[in-house]
Amino acid sequence: MNEPNDDYQDDDLERRERVRRRTRVEGIEVAYETALSVCKDPKSTSQARSNAARTLLEIGGMLNRSDRNDEKPSGKELHEMTGEELATYKRQLETDRRRIDAVIKSTSTGGAFG
Repeated sequence: MNEPNDDYQDDDLERRERVRRRTRVEGIEVAYETALSVCKDPKSTSQARSNAARTLLEIGGMLNRSDRNDEKPSGKELHEMTGEELATYKRQLETDRRRIDAVIKSTSTGGAFG
């Protein structure tokens, strides 16, 4: 049986890591600029603006809670929190929801970014 070529595997891993780094730097910038231009374009459909707004919120870490350092104010699971910690977490979630609702409403009327 043929043994795998370690040099090829090393080259492949290095190439993949270079692509990942470029994606994290250049790709995120392109995604951001593209989504922003869709939101600002008055000719974009409301669905396109809504999708672009969601992408912007995801890039900013507002929808992907795992990207945020303050996911839970106490760092605890819900069943481990005190009543006060639960109330704080609830207020945080309500604030996030209001922000998201405002973006969705303004993009559906064409007013968020333009």
